[in-house]
This record gives sequence, C-alpha cells and structure tokens, in this order.
Amino acid sequence: MPGVTVRGLPGGGYAFSGALSASGAIPGGAVQEFETPISGRINSAGRVNLGFACQNVAFQRLSAYDLNLEATRLRVCPGESGAMIAYGSQLDHDLLNAGIDLTGDLAGSPTRLAASRASFSYPKGFELSDIDATIGQPDNAVRITSATLQGSLGEEVGGQFSGATAALDAVPLDISQLAGNWSYADSVLRIDQADFSVTERLDPDAGPDAEPRFNPLQSRDATLTLEDGAIAALAQLDHKASGTLLTNVAIAHDLSSSTGSALISVPGVAFDGGFSVQDLSDLAKGVIAYTDGVVTGEGRIDWTSDDIASSGVFRTDDLDLAAAFGPINGIKGEVRFSDLVNLTTEPGQVVQVGSINPGIEAVGGTVRFSLTDGTIIDVEDARWPFMDGELIMRPTTLEYGTDKEQRYIFEVIALDAATFVTQMELSNLSASGRFDGTLSIVFDADGYGRIEDGLLISRAPGGNVSYIGELTYEDMGAISNFAFQSLRSLDYRQMSVGLGGDLAGEIITRFRIDGVSQGVGASQNFVTRRLAKLPIRFNVNVRSENFYELATMVQRFWDPSSIPDPVDQGLISPDELRRGASGANAPPDPSEPPDPSPNTSPNSNSAIKPDEPRVQPSESETLP
Repeated sequence: MPGVTVRGLPGGGYAFSGALSASGAIPGGAVQEFETPISGRINSAGRVNLGFACQNVAFQRLSAYDLNLEATRLRVCPGESGAMIAYGSQLDHDLLNAGIDLTGDLAGSPTRLAASRASFSYPKGFELSDIDATIGQPDNAVRITSATLQGSLGEEVGGQFSGATAALDAVPLDISQLAGNWSYADSVLRIDQADFSVTERLDPDAGPDAEPRFNPLQSRDATLTLEDGAIAALAQLDHKASGTLLTNVAIAHDLSSSTGSALISVPGVAFDGGFSVQDLSDLAKGVIAYTDGVVTGEGRIDWTSDDIASSGVFRTDDLDLAAAFGPINGIKGEVRFSDLVNLTTEPGQVVQVGSINPGIEAVGGTVRFSLTDGTIIDVEDARWPFMDGELIMRPTTLEYGTDKEQRYIFEVIALDAATFVTQMELSNLSASGRFDGTLSIVFDADGYGRIEDGLLISRAPGGNVSYIGELTYEDMGAISNFAFQSLRSLDYRQMSVGLGGDLAGEIITRFRIDGVSQGVGASQNFVTRRLAKLPIRFNVNVRSENFYELATMVQRFWDPSSIPDPVDQGLISPDELRRGASGANAPPDPSEPPDPSPNTSPNSNSAIKPDEPRVQPSESETLP
C-alpha cells in the first residue's frame, strides 16, 4: 500500500487514502497484480468503511474455478450503503458496476463475458443484467445471453436466471425463454428445473421468405452440468401449444475440444385429432390436412470444431394422412436420414401404402423416394394395384413451402372396366375392356389442384358396355330408339376418356367411342340392323362439380335413388319444394285458398284446368 496518507478526524477516528496492489489466492482461484485506489475511514469504534466514490480497478489476471480472465480495467461504484466495503463485526461488500466486458477462457475455451450492469453485495448476493457470453472459437462457439442472473455466495453458491438464450454454432437450433436455477458446489456447475423454447435457426442466405421446418418446441425441468470443461444436459421436448411429447434429448459437449453429441429418442409421437403434422410444421399446411397414427425413432448428432454429422431412423406401423390429392391410409415402413439436422435421406427409402384415394381408391402400394432439406421430395417410384391393372406415379420432384406448382403424372396401365364397375358398385352396369393412359394433376401454392390433359384409351379389340337395369322413356322414333336400345349392350372398338378441370371444382370428362355396334342383348329390328352397318361414333361430354362426383356420376345417372332427398336432408322445406326456391311459378297448394290477385294470367299455372293435358306425360312426372 504505497503512499497512504492518514489524518485524524474531529471527534475521533481517522481518514486515509492512497493505493493498493495485491497478488495471491482468493476463494476458488488467484489474482495477479490487482490494483485499486483506496480511500476510507475508521471511526472511533473501530469500524472500517472503504470506497465512497466511483473509481477504476484493474488486474493482470484473475482465476476462479474454471474461469480465467485476462488483464482488464473496470469502473466500480459504491452501492446503496454508500461504501463499497465495510468491516465491523462482519465483512460487508456493496459494489455497482455500470458495465463489464471481460475476456479469457473457461476450461481452456476462449471466453468473453459482458453485462450492462453488475451489483455485488455480501452477504446478500449479486446480480448481473443483460449478460452476453461466448464460449469457444468464433466460428464454433456456445453463445449465451440472459436478462438477469442472480446468486448468493453464502454456504451455498447458487441462484436463479431468467430471460436467457443459448445456441451452439455447430447446431442450427436456438434456445430461448430460458429460465431456471443454478448452483456451484464441489467444482460442478449445475442447472436444473430449466424451462426453454427451441426453434430452428434459419440460414441467413435463405432469404426473407424462408420458413422454419418445425414450429417452436418446449422443454420443462431440463438439467445441465459443467464439470472439468464438459457439459452434459438432459431435456424433454414437447410441442409448445399442446404439450405433446415429441422427443428426449441427451447432450454432451467438451469445451476444450469443441466436440460433442446429441442422442435423440422419439418414444412415440401420437398424431390424432388433437395433434397433427400441421401443428409440428407450417410447411405441411395445404399439403397434409389430417394425420392419425404413431411415429417412433431415434437419432444422433455429432459435431467437432470443423464439421457436423447426423443420422436417424424413424418408423411407423400404421399412419393415415389426409393429403392434398386425397386420403392416404396404412403407411408402413421406416425412413433413414443420412443428415438428420437438415432432414435429408439417401435415395431409395421405401414405405408401403395401404391405400390412396384421389377419387377412386388404389390399394396396396409401394413408394420409393428420398428427402432433401425437409422440403424437397424426389419420388423415384410409386405404384399401386389399380382396378385389376396398375397405377404408377412417374418420377418427380415435389417442393413444399414454396410458391411453385407441384405436378404429379400418373400412368394407368390395363385398367379393367369390369373391375371398375364392380368396385364403384354400379349394379345396373356391366362392362368389359382394358384402358391405358395418363393423368396429370397439378397443385398450386395454395394447395388447389387440377387435372390437365388426362387421357385413357381402350386396348384392342375394345369391349362392351351394357345397362342391365330398366330403361324408362317415351317412344321417340327409330333413331332415338336405336340410341337408347344400344345402351342395353354397346360394343365398341375403341373408347377414349379425356379428363380435365379443378379437383375442387368442375371436372370435364370427354368420352369418344368409335366402332359402335349393338351387342348381344340389345333390342333389334329391321331399322336398327340397317343402322348397325353404318360407322357410328358416340361423343359424350360430362361435367361434374368435383372428382368424387365424377367417380359416382354414372351411378347417379342410372340409379336416381342414390341421390338423397333434399327434404330428408333438411336442405329445403316441403313448402319451398312445392313453391320453388323463388316462391313463384309453382302450382298452388290445394289446401290453401286461391290467389285473389286480378292479374292472374290465363297462361299461368293457376289457370290450368284439371282436365287439360300437362306439358309432360304422367309417366315421366316422377323421374328427375
């Protein structure tokens, strides 16, 4: 303590000032060349108070446990008590610091610690605000921030922290809203009862419109230890909104070598009505609307200061999806990731598909594919047995989470008309013939789909379509009779079916039937036998409001009873049905008095007399 000046005070006691330089052991470590100006007072009772004004302190090196700090200079001020240090019956400290910025190493790893404010009060405790810490090399560091860190330095060293974040440069995941308890004992730093949120860290080169591949996850009661420069952590990750358990994670990281690993276990994610793939990732919106089933799996992530590697395998025995192009049921198989962090697989992943139904069900399929970055699916091969033939999806690349159109091209091979009629339960029809063709289905960025240039062509030698139910119509002459009677049994040499339109809107189907002749069972006479020798082509256009309606159009055409009664369905009241939706141009109810309006026209329905013939014959009045 060179150059200390001491002077007496009126009424007793002393005041002193000067400088202090010290080196030596401190609790948990040592300090080298600690230097500070000193000023204080000793009262008549022997109580000592030091540091009544802000001053600069400096040291060349300071070590405490695994933390080693390099030379620095700090400005400290007295706290609320008015003195930085007081000694009477016990030693008290009360210091404030307006900002610190320290560098050094933690367990051999480069470390920087900054805070906007620090307060130290003994024996009460200490508090740091707006902490910003970096541990490790600049391009492979552990980065920690915290709004507050509180602690005590009594018999037990520990406290609480809140508003914290944490991130490993090597792993593209960010931890936020981190809060919990910490303690230090027996050279081990412990964190427990920690809660935090996990989000994906987006690549800065991905652009402003990039979306994370999964929604925020939540962890509760996580634990972490730091001992001899090694970090070990255990956490359970849940879906933040619903609390659904997704995975358990065990992390190990060595600060000195910047190496570590994470073991991931998925005990069984249950997708059901309360939790779906859309809850897990917004990228599924417009692609998958509903999920039902359980997924299990495990993965591993390893990192060094130079590289990161990851892998994993996930499996399901029975998973159902409601996809943009229709329901998919009974998915079974496992997917192996060669890069779990970036959700990328090797080519040749295979899953079995129980059924897919874009309007007509295909059962028992196999899909071979690969996944890149969690958003790009390369379909290498997909095929299903279909109507006694085969449905094949051509190789294609599908990219989700973008504004690009997605295009599927399906090949239909050897579709059997008889199987189609049976599977669609068209009991009044029988058919024969096989068809080949393609269906191109396109989905826009909003998930709306359409069929483009769909075409099915029958194989030689053609086939037959027969209506085996009852035909009810009026005798309309030879040509009309020929056309209707041909429906009893229609032989064709070639039939082509063109498809186009919106899956959620109007579907247009164009039938072109060449080489038409009456088959066995059709009613024939002299005229029809002469007409049958002529080359005849049937061109038929059918419009339907959606793909399901198209698939059932034929059944409704031949079987009116399959159309539900709108009155029974509650869609229209009996009075509205009688009077018409507009309430006009409908025959009056006999139970109601006649309309006294003098404007009743002789041509109006109310002027029709009971014995006058109606527009339609009575036989057709009950038919649609």
